Amino acid sequence: MKFPRIFSPNLRSEIIEITKKQWHMGISSFGGPVVQFSNFNRIFVDKYEWLSDATYQELFALAQALPGSASTKLLFIITLLHTSMIPALISFLYWAIPGALGMFFLAVGVGQIGDTLPIPVYALLSGLNAAICGVILLAAINLSNKAITDKLSFALIFLGGAAGICYTSLWYFPVLMAGGGITAVIFDSRHIQRWWAKGSVSIKGRMHLRRKGKQADPNGAAEEMELQDLPEQFQEDESVWLPNSYRDAQSESAKVNPGRVDENLNASRRVVTSSRSVDTTDAASIPTIRMDMDPEAGIDASDVRAAPPSVVSDGPKEEYPVWLGVGVVIGFLASFVAVIVVRALVKGLPVSFSLFSNLYLAGTIIFGGGPVVIPLLREYIVSEGWVSSRDFIIGLALIQAFPGPNFNFAVYLGALTYHNYGYSIVGGAIVSFVAMYAPGMLVAGGMFTFWNKLRRFRAVLSILRGVNAAAIGLVWTAIYRIWESGYLNVENTNGTSLGNDPWWVVVAATAFVGGRGWGVPAPIAIFIGGLMGIVWWAVTTGGQV
Repeated sequence: MKFPRIFSPNLRSEIIEITKKQWHMGISSFGGPVVQFSNFNRIFVDKYEWLSDATYQELFALAQALPGSASTKLLFIITLLHTSMIPALISFLYWAIPGALGMFFLAVGVGQIGDTLPIPVYALLSGLNAAICGVILLAAINLSNKAITDKLSFALIFLGGAAGICYTSLWYFPVLMAGGGITAVIFDSRHIQRWWAKGSVSIKGRMHLRRKGKQADPNGAAEEMELQDLPEQFQEDESVWLPNSYRDAQSESAKVNPGRVDENLNASRRVVTSSRSVDTTDAASIPTIRMDMDPEAGIDASDVRAAPPSVVSDGPKEEYPVWLGVGVVIGFLASFVAVIVVRALVKGLPVSFSLFSNLYLAGTIIFGGGPVVIPLLREYIVSEGWVSSRDFIIGLALIQAFPGPNFNFAVYLGALTYHNYGYSIVGGAIVSFVAMYAPGMLVAGGMFTFWNKLRRFRAVLSILRGVNAAAIGLVWTAIYRIWESGYLNVENTNGTSLGNDPWWVVVAATAFVGGRGWGVPAPIAIFIGGLMGIVWWAVTTGGQV
């Protein structure tokens, strides 16, 4: 058995590179996971060119399909793909620790306040929430534009968002993403399309033959011969099921070279490696990559439609044995079962263990990241009576204005829980941090060891294509959830719709237009939203505290 190498030979240079390029991400990534996903694409695909846009879409779908914080897993896997395990773990600390510290100090402050907040604080929080909605809306549009490669992905994004808005439950979001993956597998297999296309061609062909005065052979043989001799417009054009960018390239190539069949379409040995916009006036500019037949890979390279346009060769720089990853996943599952069994059978457990077990369970069953974690934490913390609903709402309003992942919200709740029960507030923050992040990090690290092998199979890629589209659809639900509970005041400390006052619509629109039209960074847009909240308080109450 070959044992893995713990330290990369280039470890020192990798750590220096990660430090130079990622030290600031934990203190500059505002706006929640939606904005962070967009930033990751811009930084690692466009700026540093660590991976292709197609591979980014694969890893985004993988991060959404695994339990835990989606943005944290995505950053961890991207760094692991480019470097090795130790730098990836350092990247995780750069990413998660600053926001966790911020939420810890917020818990310290909230633990000292009384039962009611000053009116200007409610106005500030409402302004922050409204601006965050505008920032997330812009990021959601950018993510959707990159993910839409054909009508199926367009439909899955829409249906995922619509379904997520209409209903919410702990089991619901994972089921929606699984449904997206299954739909993509069925669609990419092309059985339904072939059946539909052949039926359509047959009907059109018969109509054409009748107009020409010919009779179809009831036995089908003569009819088949005649249909094959039909004009080209009545022949089945399977390229209709190709991604738009590939089909446009073939169409443009035919215009440039009339009378010549494009060798790429016949040999079908090339696939588009990026879903970015391309200049189709020059077919040679379409980014392509040559693929050879690999009988063991599970992809038929002779058929470009055997997999979505995201099959690329971005392999990890440091290979880890599959047995190691399987062992990590099995070890995590064993620990999860042990915690759940103890939680269910042992009575009178201390609050410290109950908090750890609840958050360990939450970190394991959360699929989809940010949009799911908030209602789940309310169920596992507030419903237990450990933290008041008011303190939960305060943290919920401010977590969107803090940098880093939304999972740091658990640090705030854990610290308050320990404070309310007379335990060390530092201990509560540490226990919550470990319990929330450990499941996702262990599963992501274990999955990474055999992901490069799984991604060769077209069914896996199709599943991730569907999961990716459905997950981006669910991102739109985050906007709706924040909007419907973002307006806070003395009468509605649990939050009500921002649409109840037109000023918050103006604040949200200001954040969106500022980012879209003038490139205002998310932190500045959120800060301006807070100031506009204070202005609203001063005008409507005359400065009343």
